[in-house]
Amino acid sequence: MGLPLVAGLILALLAHRGKWAPPLVVALGTGAALRVVVMVVAVQDPWQPWDMAEDFKSTADTVLDGRDPLVYLREGGWHFLPLLAYLLAGMRELGNFLGVPWTVMGRVVPVLADLALIPLVAKLTEGREGDPGRGARHAFQYACAPPVLMVSALHGQFPPITLALGVAALLAARNGRVHLTGLLIGLSVTTANWAALLLPGVLMTTRGWRGRLGVLGWTALVPLAFLVSSVPLLGTPVRELPESVAKSLSARAVIGDWGWTALVTGGSQAVEPGFGRIGMPVLALGLLAAAWWWRKAGPIRLTLALLLVFLIVTYRFGTQYLLWPIPYLLMLSRRGTLPVITVAGVWAAFGYVYMSRLDVFGWRDAHVWWAFSSFVVIALFVYVLPERRAPEPDEPPAEPPRSPSHATAAST
Repeated sequence: MGLPLVAGLILALLAHRGKWAPPLVVALGTGAALRVVVMVVAVQDPWQPWDMAEDFKSTADTVLDGRDPLVYLREGGWHFLPLLAYLLAGMRELGNFLGVPWTVMGRVVPVLADLALIPLVAKLTEGREGDPGRGARHAFQYACAPPVLMVSALHGQFPPITLALGVAALLAARNGRVHLTGLLIGLSVTTANWAALLLPGVLMTTRGWRGRLGVLGWTALVPLAFLVSSVPLLGTPVRELPESVAKSLSARAVIGDWGWTALVTGGSQAVEPGFGRIGMPVLALGLLAAAWWWRKAGPIRLTLALLLVFLIVTYRFGTQYLLWPIPYLLMLSRRGTLPVITVAGVWAAFGYVYMSRLDVFGWRDAHVWWAFSSFVVIALFVYVLPERRAPEPDEPPAEPPRSPSHATAAST
């Protein structure tokens, strides 16, 4: 597993140092090759991530049986609205039809969504005069980034789906397509509640208050439609919909893997629901402060700031969260972007690749200093927080004012 991860890191670093700007087809081909290699190795591994191998498969089977996973699955196992459940059920059914094992099919949609992010990153960061290859270079770096490879092709987790929809919504907003923007960000929020952090940047990009209200309407309507769809499709009683909403917004309070909760637990993992009552207000205050502090920044800077602040102060953490800010870091090409990707990749690889080999006692011992070492990653996240007020590199140059003669000629 280390070979494709190291190869991806070297390619990303060389692209930065040599200012490579390979064509998009090269970035897509390289990204696809790296993800296929990682997936092939992961599929043959006797160790499989529990959520991908068990929870996601159980969710798919529950939907195929015509039952609501929010009602019938184990406590803390599934807490998303049905969009992802429908996707998993479709992949499960397709795998059964083709005779392809779940360890492969369960990773297909995240990998495809991850590949879709490559041209989206390129489109949102197309270079201007002086650096015309910036968008292509950043797309290539995203295609090769080790944390991205692990989250999609090894773990089979959902952040690539959420991010692809969110970044596409930002692009649609820039092009003035209000209804498409609302639909895309609504779908993104439906896949994961943390996608609400992407909404302020999308609203900032959308022109006019009428357009922003339209986007907000879609953002509320799409999750509601998927929630209500569980009544006719999965047989969920209407009286249980409020409980389904509560479950979809909940999360199992596993602490001690990251940041300040590692100090509280001494580096040990623990399930402590009480920390949610402390951690959620702290997190909410941190995000509100970030939204106010970066309120005059551009949409990409605001989004990046919200995602980084979430990771800095969160009480609950999954290694897949490390993927969240990477597309936006590359779009802005911040100082420290490559060090962040490098250190985050090493930290994630230690958890994904090395600690998964250990027995229970070895894992507990390694987890202590692995959790404490998260402060190195957090310090780098603080370092790459964006400026409050600066023109974003993706913003088109301002058009020079027209002279009266030009205006007259245009009118005639």
